[in-house]
Amino acid sequence: MFRKESPSAEYPHNPQHPRLETVIGDGTRVSGEVKVDGNVRVDGEVEGTIEVTGMVSVGKTGVVKADVEAGSAEIAGRVVGKISARDRVVLVGGSRLEGDVQSQSFKIEDGAFFQGNCIMGERRKGASN
Repeated sequence: MFRKESPSAEYPHNPQHPRLETVIGDGTRVSGEVKVDGNVRVDGEVEGTIEVTGMVSVGKTGVVKADVEAGSAEIAGRVVGKISARDRVVLVGGSRLEGDVQSQSFKIEDGAFFQGNCIMGERRKGASN
């Protein structure tokens, strides 16, 4: 009868968008180091560093001023900082990224803004960053 929407309702049963485990909600401000064993969605503000074993999802209201290290990243909001992802980085239309990207694949949808450098492909052992 009554059903509470989960934070992952935006991505129901889509294997490219695994279940979200940690949510930094709109109106929340986090300063410092964020480490998550799993996935995180940012709809608020984070300043510092973000390390995630799974996916980082920055919602339309999300503002991240941090270096991000994750399995993958999907950005719909604003990020200022370096993103390093093992798999992929996606900039959704209307998003803004000011910083470098290192990942296996990098997708920029129409209407997204990107200013920085991109390194794609396997990371070499012993290579910096």
